[in-house]
Amino acid sequence: MIGNAEGFPLAFRAKNSTFTANDAELVAALVSFLVGKTKSAIARIGRGEVQFLTIDTTQGEILIALETDYIVIAIREKKA
Repeated sequence: MIGNAEGFPLAFRAKNSTFTANDAELVAALVSFLVGKTKSAIARIGRGEVQFLTIDTTQGEILIALETDYIVIAIREKKA
């Protein structure tokens, strides 16, 4: 999925039909909020700039790459 900094999805592609446009909107908004908070925390502790986030969950990973004008989000499920 590709979203903008304001939290709106610009494009998404899902391997299964259970991930809908509404899901993409929710994920883009939540990730945008998380990125904003993360950037603020990193700036406050003086550790450079955020470029990439990896979130490990019990069901898989969420990979977030920050670009100048957009955010790339990949959700990868764990293999059974």
